[in-house]
Amino acid sequence: MTRFFPVMLAAALVLCALSCAKKEKAAQKTQGPTVAFVMKTLTNPFFITMSDGVKRAGKELGCKVILQASEEETSIEQMVNIVEAMIAQKVDAICVTPSGSSEIVPTFVKAQNAGIPIVDVDVEINAEAAKSAGLTNYYYVGADNLEGGYMAGKYLAGKLGGKGNVAVLEGIPGVDNAEKRKAGALKAFGEFPGIKVVASQTAHWKTEEALNVFTNILQANRELSGVFCANDMMAFGAIKALEAAGKKGKVLVASYDALNEAKNCIREGSMLCSVDQRPDLMGYYAVKFALDLINKKRVPARYMVPLTNVTKESLADTIKASAQANAGH
Repeated sequence: MTRFFPVMLAAALVLCALSCAKKEKAAQKTQGPTVAFVMKTLTNPFFITMSDGVKRAGKELGCKVILQASEEETSIEQMVNIVEAMIAQKVDAICVTPSGSSEIVPTFVKAQNAGIPIVDVDVEINAEAAKSAGLTNYYYVGADNLEGGYMAGKYLAGKLGGKGNVAVLEGIPGVDNAEKRKAGALKAFGEFPGIKVVASQTAHWKTEEALNVFTNILQANRELSGVFCANDMMAFGAIKALEAAGKKGKVLVASYDALNEAKNCIREGSMLCSVDQRPDLMGYYAVKFALDLINKKRVPARYMVPLTNVTKESLADTIKASAQANAGH
């Protein structure tokens, strides 16, 4: 009996281990594929909204999402390290909102060589840099930034009656979305002979930097009538500069991203408009297409989310429509 007991105990332990292994394997199968989603930052509300879409996609579509971010939008080296760590972990797909249009390309090549599908989100990587590096297996989910900049610029110029001095607060120089938003706004301004662009400077997407840059622009251009800001964070800095100069409401501010705080500014009159490019949908569809690629399904090479120029009038219409819908229930 004493010999028999250890044998039975060993057999029980083996069965227990096999059972646990089966349960772990089943859990992994239930969990589905793993998609890494690497963002520029999570300090900007735009990317927080995008992360909401990412999480919703993971929950609804049945996959594990590893969500990581750099400390700042300019932390390119840190982003590269995060993506390379995801490649080393052998995740099933990687989605990235690049900090630059070219710097991330060599890392994307590493993912491609490892057989990991890549979805480029928001900032479209430089096509020439990709071609030169031999990068072919990647897809893009974002917005038509040229059209968005044009929408905001044209609305601003129209509200100015087609005349006046305007400025531009740019995003990071050389980065795809920043350059296209600026180009779109400049295209719109060019359609109005009475509009003169007197200054165009970068504030690197940052509120405090925009406050300083725009304060200097205001001091150098006393007759400024309007400003196009390539994102809301810079627009908030511009509004602070206008408040300090006693010009709040006297210089029209057009912006981009339509964050909740921006909508509040539009309602109270310190901001004219802001283009909504639905970051939640960008996040959601990036994960969806990543899963489709994992499952060998066809996906569009470029997918654009819809754009809306949010104004005081459109916000009022939304509230009215919501009230009417609630009244109908």
